[in-house]
Amino acid sequence: MASKSFRHLWVGQALANIGDIVYIVALISLIHKITGSPLFLTAVPLVITFSRFISSVAAPLLMNRTQMKSLIAYSQLAKTVLLILFLLCVLFSIGNVWVYLGVASMISFLDGWALPARNAYVPFIVKREELMGANGFLSTVDQSIQFSSWAIGGLLLTLLNESLLFVLVILLFLISTLYMLKLPVIPGTTLKQKKHWWKQIGEGWSEVKRNGRLRSIFFIYGMESAAGTVWIAAVLYLYVDIVLSRNESWWGFINSSFFAGLVIASYLVFKLHGLFSRRRSVWLPLCMVMTSLVTLIFAWNQSALFALILSVIFGAFDQVKTIILQTCLQETASHEEIGKVYAAQGALTTLIFGLSSLGVGLLLEVTTVQIIFTISALLLMMTLIPIVSLKKA
Repeated sequence: MASKSFRHLWVGQALANIGDIVYIVALISLIHKITGSPLFLTAVPLVITFSRFISSVAAPLLMNRTQMKSLIAYSQLAKTVLLILFLLCVLFSIGNVWVYLGVASMISFLDGWALPARNAYVPFIVKREELMGANGFLSTVDQSIQFSSWAIGGLLLTLLNESLLFVLVILLFLISTLYMLKLPVIPGTTLKQKKHWWKQIGEGWSEVKRNGRLRSIFFIYGMESAAGTVWIAAVLYLYVDIVLSRNESWWGFINSSFFAGLVIASYLVFKLHGLFSRRRSVWLPLCMVMTSLVTLIFAWNQSALFALILSVIFGAFDQVKTIILQTCLQETASHEEIGKVYAAQGALTTLIFGLSSLGVGLLLEVTTVQIIFTISALLLMMTLIPIVSLKKA
């Protein structure tokens, strides 16, 4: 993990992640100023999610024709160019909100294949015995950025205007691109024979279909994506208001507690990766049971302070589970197809999360928040179904 290649990967990705969050803060503020409409604000995550889904589906077409290094570096460079276009639109006071949503869609489209490429890069530049530690370290960096950058972005927004925030994001993206260009070239997948484009899109899914262990991992990812919709802002807001009878500030406290649990768990896996790696057959089912039980208790709990404690516990066990699954996928998928497998995983989780978010919104019209969280707990318990095949492997 001390190699230059790994350092270039995590530093470049960290700068890009900070830029992404600051960019979204500036985008939301800008759209709110232009329209003043809550409807357009809710369109931002919808546009981002849909664009990333389409990109994840199309990613294998690029992976068959492009080196992984080029895919990461030039997608980041293209995002920088789009951000410059964004800045020009702001400077020339273009007031058409659809222009900004269109550019945001293109930026999110580029993200859809950058993240699978980054995750696929890790097994090539990290020793197998250090793989879980590397994933723990990357998760620590990612979650620390998520934990702090929203607050920092909001603070910067009060000190600067949207134009200066976009300038800052452009600088972060440029530096990130330079780090990505320093990554080593790893073997790419080049088709020896021509295939139809629809067959290329399905190559990641074909790998999953052939490999029983990958099927088990994808089943867990699917159940978790459906269950995870209870932690979106709208549901948590209702939980705080109706169940806890507290004001909006407690919504922020619960979110912060959840991210604190993620950061703590990521750091522990990074420091004690040998222990977690050797005992993953114990830790994985334990984390599945704990996340399910904590969600069930959280559903019917009415103490605000206890809700914070439960959020930390859930975040910690959920993150350990995520890192173990990430490592299992990297060890299971073939090196030639791992990028496409990650693209398939991204498409699956994005689609299920989007549909489940819609389903949760409809259920909230006819049932209570407690029932929604209880359903989530049952879905999380169902992730134990494929654990036997994973333990055998």
